[in-house]
Amino acid sequence: MKVRNYSFQSSKRLPENRMTEVNGVKIPSMPGSCYHAIMCTLAESKDQFCSWYKIVERTEYFMRMYGGDESWERFRNKNHVKTCEQRIKDNAHTLTRSGRDCYGYRLHERGMAIYFFKDGAILYTGGQFVKTNPGYQVQFNDGKQLQVRYRGTTMTFKEYRRFLELEYIDPSGKLHKPDLIHKFRNEASVSKKEQDKNRVKVSITLDESYNQGTACRLQSLGLIVTGSENNEIGGTLPKDKVDRVLQDADVVDVVIA
Repeated sequence: MKVRNYSFQSSKRLPENRMTEVNGVKIPSMPGSCYHAIMCTLAESKDQFCSWYKIVERTEYFMRMYGGDESWERFRNKNHVKTCEQRIKDNAHTLTRSGRDCYGYRLHERGMAIYFFKDGAILYTGGQFVKTNPGYQVQFNDGKQLQVRYRGTTMTFKEYRRFLELEYIDPSGKLHKPDLIHKFRNEASVSKKEQDKNRVKVSITLDESYNQGTACRLQSLGLIVTGSENNEIGGTLPKDKVDRVLQDADVVDVVIA
C-alpha cells in the first residue's frame, strides 16, 4: 500500500519554483484545487483575520483563476453534498490538523499555521518548525504555537482577543480559566437575545459592481450574513439600519423576510 506524502518541501509533483506565490507566501498545494484557493485567500491577508464571507468569495476567485471556470462550477454544483460554503469551511478546518499524515503539515513545515474561528480564519506566518518527541510544533515570536481548540467551544475572533486580554486563554487558545469563559458567554447570550429583538431577517440584492468594500460597509451597519449566492445576500440587520442599507450605492433592493 502506497503511503501518501503530505510534505511539499521537496515535492517532485510540485517543486518550489512552480508553486504559486501570493503576498510573499509560497502555496504548497496544486493550483486549481479548493485547498490551493483557500491557502491563496488566507495568504492574501496573511497574519490578519479573514471572515468566512470573504474566504468564500476569494476562494471562488482563486479557483476560477487557477483551475478555470469549470473547476469552480464543478465544485459548486456537486450533488448530494453540503453547500459549497460549508465545504470551503470544512476544507479550511482540515488544513488546521497537525501530524505528518495531515493536510496541515504542508503549512506547518514552512512555519505557518491556520487559526480557525467561528466567524473566519487567519494564516499566521513567520513561525519556526520545531521537531519534538513525539511529533513537532510551530513556534511564533509572540508565544503562539499550533492552535489549541476544544470540541464544541470554538471561539469567534472577537472572543479570542477578549479572552486573551483577560488571560482566560494563552496565545495558542489553551484554556486557563474555563469557568470564567462559561460565565462570560452566558452573560453575552442574555445580551444578544435582547439585541435580537431589534433585528430583522433580510434578503439584499447587490448591483454587479459590488466588491469587498461593499461587504465592509454593510457589516459596519450591523449586517450579519447567513448565506449568499451570486449577488444575493441573506442575513439579519438592525431594524433602524434598513434605510441606510438601501441608500448604499451597490444595493439594488432590500426585502424584509
